[in-house]
Amino acid sequence: MKMTDDLFKAIMRNLHAYVLLIDRDFTVFYTNYYDITGVDKPATPKRVGDLLRCYNALSAAGGCGTHELCGDCPVRNAIEQAFRQQKNFVDMEATLKVKGTGEATVLCDTHISGEYMEIEGRDCMVITVHDITHLKLVEKELKQAREKAERADRAKSVFLANMSHEIRTPLNAIVGFSELLASASTEEEKMQYLEIVQSNNEMLQQLIADILDLSKIEAGTLEFVFSDVELNQVMSDLEQQFRMRVSDLGSDIRIIRETPEMGYTMHTDRNRFAQVVSNFINNALKFTVTGSITLGYRPYEEGLYFYVKDTGSGIPKEKLGHIFERFVKLEQEKTGTGLGLSICQTIVHKLGGEIGVESEEGNGSTFWFTLPWKPKTRPKNVKEKE
Repeated sequence: MKMTDDLFKAIMRNLHAYVLLIDRDFTVFYTNYYDITGVDKPATPKRVGDLLRCYNALSAAGGCGTHELCGDCPVRNAIEQAFRQQKNFVDMEATLKVKGTGEATVLCDTHISGEYMEIEGRDCMVITVHDITHLKLVEKELKQAREKAERADRAKSVFLANMSHEIRTPLNAIVGFSELLASASTEEEKMQYLEIVQSNNEMLQQLIADILDLSKIEAGTLEFVFSDVELNQVMSDLEQQFRMRVSDLGSDIRIIRETPEMGYTMHTDRNRFAQVVSNFINNALKFTVTGSITLGYRPYEEGLYFYVKDTGSGIPKEKLGHIFERFVKLEQEKTGTGLGLSICQTIVHKLGGEIGVESEEGNGSTFWFTLPWKPKTRPKNVKEKE
């Protein structure tokens, strides 16, 4: 008999559920709750809500069954109905508001079952409470992982479709006009075809560079090489580079540089920094027919604020929130993959800054980013206090 009792107690201690034997008054006269939790067993039996530390029960003066919300408790209602009908219920899902340490409350997801029985002539019920909070959390994480995988799969399909089109366009132009170049009869015609081939070569090179950067971002291997960079010099180089490009295009757009008279030196990745500014200027050139494009920077409270401002067509308000997403193109007929700004956002975040845009349709745009400035990258020619 003692062996049977010991075996029963061992089974009850190792169950992954609380077992409560209750009467019609909801008083628990047997449970494995204290064996599992290690909580000291009280001298007086408790009701179900008091035992399970129901927040409403513990906050009411009379305990379980006396709180104003107890009448709406799904667990209490299920048990009372099972007693009235002398029937069982299985795996009822219920979220218990359980009182934890101090006054903190925890929401606990459970499966609750009840089996009616008569013991020594009185109505009783065996209640089992399975805590499935962890399972629910795992289920939620699995759902999120599945949705993420599905989004990644859709993104891959979109990427392949976009890249197939974007790569084919310049390649067709290069192949087609290279063949026409061989049969050109005048020097003027040859120069015209060469310009088209060169333009599409540049487009293809930029496309490949964007794809390589994107693949590195996805693999987490986008490299950064840090050095002390003289920002005024970089801005001056970019100004000259794009002035030459505008001149080659025969455009009358003015390239303007606005930089502090006393330049700043920043410890950053020069190429990645220039890549972001260049991308901003390239985008400005696509949407600016006349007027100016201004690149510059200035100090602000937390670092340095960099910007490229244009007098172009601007961005519709409904598209502003999507401008840094992948494959977003404001106008489909414009060249580009829709990857550049997304890559810029990643670069700026990796460098510890923020990125954004301000624009009004018809009144131009200002693309900007910030980078933190530290004392060791102080302005040139500033003497330290002795």
